[in-house]
Amino acid sequence: MPDFSGQTVVITGASTGIGRATAVAFRRAGARVVLAARSTAELEQLAAELGGPEHALPVTCDVTDPAQCQVLMDRAVAHFGGLDILVNNAGLLVSGTFEHLQPGDLERQFTVNLFGVAHCIRAALPHLKRSRGVIVNVSSVAAFVGTPTSGAYSASKAALNNLGQSLAAELRPYGIAVCTVCPYFVSGAQLARKGIIRGGSRHNPAGRRRQAPGTQTVEQVATAILKAAASRRRLMVLSPAGVAIWWVTRLAPWLVDAVLAQAMRRLSR
Repeated sequence: MPDFSGQTVVITGASTGIGRATAVAFRRAGARVVLAARSTAELEQLAAELGGPEHALPVTCDVTDPAQCQVLMDRAVAHFGGLDILVNNAGLLVSGTFEHLQPGDLERQFTVNLFGVAHCIRAALPHLKRSRGVIVNVSSVAAFVGTPTSGAYSASKAALNNLGQSLAAELRPYGIAVCTVCPYFVSGAQLARKGIIRGGSRHNPAGRRRQAPGTQTVEQVATAILKAAASRRRLMVLSPAGVAIWWVTRLAPWLVDAVLAQAMRRLSR
């Protein structure tokens, strides 16, 4: 495990799932962690578990509000004296066939998964320039494939990947690395439980579904996020299945279309 002693890490979506596991992993690696989410009670409990104010600072924050993102970064710097790593993990799942999506669903998807990331990066940039720090955006293998019934989610993650690529080039002269981590299926991520589920969705809000081959735990994804931050690697696609999908979408897009069409035929039976 990389050593992050003395570094300050801001993690959004830190109350549950991947964010919580990432906070625990960074703390074990010696970092001071700033925990951001909308769930105040869960953040305060996690901060206490991680050692209290000396090591973990809980900050209630809705990433869709630029003012709250600014307060988040200001409090992090005021409390710990600087900012070295920003992990943009907060996310939302909108799932359902396009015809069943309600007015505002697509906008809400992008407001959280793309604009929320942009708000946090904008607020963190002055501090990351001083530390020559790292931005880690938690995306998804879904960014590479327009998955049926989750088109809004896939589109938002594809936009996030492209934003990360652009920012990596723009911020390199300042010594800032921008890393994009793309998990495959993740057990314990709780996206469906907290998401917007509409007609035709394959996601179960209770979180029970057949586990796909290559499914990872939130702890495994957290480990990958730490490795990405330490290596400053531009893109990290997780699990052999995820890597296979990434390659197939580039080398044989016709095959992807055929597989997706077959999947939709099965769903419509």
